[in-house]
Amino acid sequence: MIVSKSTTAINNKSSSSTHQSVSIMTGKPVMLRCLLSVAIASSLLLVGCGDDNDFDAVIGSDSATSVKSISSFNTAQINTQFGLDGTATPDAKCDIKIEKVSYPTVGAAGERTNATAALMLPSGDSADCQGDRPILLYAHGTTTDKGYDFSQVANPQNPAAGEATLIAANFAAQGYIVVAPNYAGYDESDLDYHPYLVAEQQATDMADALDSARTIIARQQRANDPDYTNLDDSGKLFISGYSQGGHVAMATARMFEQNDEPVTAIAPLSGPYALAAFGDAIFSGNVNIGASRFAPLLASGLQNAYGNVYNSTADIFTANYANTQLPSLLSFGELVAANKLPDNALFEKDPENNPTLDLLPAPTVPFASIGFADDNYLIKTDFRTAYVADALQNPDSLIAMTGALPAANPQNNLRKALKANDLRGYVPKMPTLLCGGNQDPTVFYDLNTSSMAAIIQGSVAQNPALTVNVTVLDVDATTANDRPDNSNVQLIGQASMNQWNINSVVASVQSNFVQNLQRVVAAGAEQGIPASVAVLGNYHGGLVSTACTQATREFFNQEFKPA
Repeated sequence: MIVSKSTTAINNKSSSSTHQSVSIMTGKPVMLRCLLSVAIASSLLLVGCGDDNDFDAVIGSDSATSVKSISSFNTAQINTQFGLDGTATPDAKCDIKIEKVSYPTVGAAGERTNATAALMLPSGDSADCQGDRPILLYAHGTTTDKGYDFSQVANPQNPAAGEATLIAANFAAQGYIVVAPNYAGYDESDLDYHPYLVAEQQATDMADALDSARTIIARQQRANDPDYTNLDDSGKLFISGYSQGGHVAMATARMFEQNDEPVTAIAPLSGPYALAAFGDAIFSGNVNIGASRFAPLLASGLQNAYGNVYNSTADIFTANYANTQLPSLLSFGELVAANKLPDNALFEKDPENNPTLDLLPAPTVPFASIGFADDNYLIKTDFRTAYVADALQNPDSLIAMTGALPAANPQNNLRKALKANDLRGYVPKMPTLLCGGNQDPTVFYDLNTSSMAAIIQGSVAQNPALTVNVTVLDVDATTANDRPDNSNVQLIGQASMNQWNINSVVASVQSNFVQNLQRVVAAGAEQGIPASVAVLGNYHGGLVSTACTQATREFFNQEFKPA
């Protein structure tokens, strides 16, 4: 029997990651003054375009990889000192050993570079902790912090601690071998930018990390390392990730499928899959929460990928911010305080004498106003105008409500690049869980998760012989009365045959979500923070992330039959 931890107040430590941060080692809730900073967005603003690059993996020999020990935790420490109350994390079955793998990979232009990944190993007397073990390949959420290191489980000094600790407890401590790349450009990587949402590069990075981890496991077993000798790769591979990592997980699954590499099941969570439509929505005025955070990260990474995003960063960014480089050794709050990034303002408010922008309808998201300012906004108005002009001339069919796919022939370079990295049209053949929350202010649920579900459902309707097994879960049932035509659960293809108690799992996930939502509102009220602000600041990075992690653990825990 799995015993879940009691759901006390959800912890929200300010971080520049899109994933929840938790209070490590004390278990006490943390509610910082600026709740909005918890839910940093996967901004989809500055993606370049150009020729496809050759992303050949550069793993060549055992000597190309290295490993070092970071930490270890026994079950008692995991259960009492990880501060995961409110996350429905089950009691640990296994002790865990945390290693860091250094491996070669490629950058956005195919150039050789290096990166690091966390390798989490279960151990213990239980049959769940030794012998043939499944591997979880996990992709983390967006962060502006150069020092983000997924091997720093339970280390509150590292910005990755919250997400890494949650994944360690929910998977490594349950018997999974976990491989979690930090991505090129972070931690000890020599790359001076990050190829943010470059689908092919990020999938290659994930594959290189997995190959290197398997190389390390085999090498350490040959050396009779006691941390490895009782473990074997069972051949079962699960792929998941949250926010940016949701997009990365789906892109990785697509690449593995194209290469005929077996994947047991995947769970992309709250990812920006419909990049082209999402970009059009943002530029039309529906600015998501946190959209100003990562535009420089995107611009530098994707300029390296495609070469024609800009001639100079001053082509895109206003003067105050044109020289900001990400990832940064400064936290997001420090970047704002130093006037290196605006807190929220993406665009100029009410620009005069602009007939193109005057054609746009009023924004439909209720929080869009915080994405605009008279001064100290990020994106230059002439850059936005050029983008919008093309979006009006060559509309995305999802935005125009005439279909579900990207524009057939966009002319703007940014829109071309968004389309090139848009995952609409991919229909996964392996069992899949798509999870999110319908009120997500950071990665819009209907635009991304629902559009993917509709395309997959349409593919099955056109070709019933397709091997499709997709479960779609909306963890937020609080808006059911306002969305009578939208089900919280969709079972597509063979999903109804999955061997898990889906009704019980969904009820538990949605109940925990509501309880944590109420606690966030109450904690905000104690500090005089309006409920709407408290929810906006915690919805994506805290509430949905923990709910979807619970759902993913239960989804992966079933026995999948070969297709």
